Amino acid sequence: MHSSRLPRFAAAFALAVLSFSAAFALAAEQATERYFFELKAITPKPELKPDALKMAAPRVLSQLKKAFEHHPQVVATLERAPDPKLDPHGYRGYLDKLQIAGAFAVTVEITDATETFTPMPDKPGAQEHEIRLALRLLGARIPDDTLGFTGRGKASVKEEVGEKGSEHARQETWDQVTELAVSQAMKTALDELTLAAKTKPKAKPKPSKPASPH
Repeated sequence: MHSSRLPRFAAAFALAVLSFSAAFALAAEQATERYFFELKAITPKPELKPDALKMAAPRVLSQLKKAFEHHPQVVATLERAPDPKLDPHGYRGYLDKLQIAGAFAVTVEITDATETFTPMPDKPGAQEHEIRLALRLLGARIPDDTLGFTGRGKASVKEEVGEKGSEHARQETWDQVTELAVSQAMKTALDELTLAAKTKPKAKPKPSKPASPH
């Protein structure tokens, strides 16, 4: 039996994706700062079910790598950078030279990954398929190892499927939910960095030395 999707869910989901894509593009146009992001780890909450994590974790990794590589505010690689542990001063100077506003080691926590199939009593042979995904990004400053930002993203979708839903459609829905959750997490993280840059107090100019008497 082929799966049948509820049009209202598909339309709402497509609208949400387009809205976040437009917001992403607008934020990138308005902000000029660039940041280096280095993905360190993806850790799920221990209580999450393995079957859902098996679908979520590799997709989160793939979408984050894609976001790091293609977002105009994010630098994904640094070439010939000084070792931040051995030469933190040189590392900061390297970032300044490249006009990179900050470098961050990013860890990702999967706080929710849920997939359910619930029979629909009023529709024999039909099920409600629901997927939920939520993420939290934590960015630790390099080389200081202090918290630099947090980012949160979540997405969910419900759809009607047949008694034997299409595996291809299931995979596709996981792809879409993950893309939206990662986009939202990236947006909130970069929004936080942009706000911090705007509110950062300006360095006071150093007082000039008095002229020495002749």
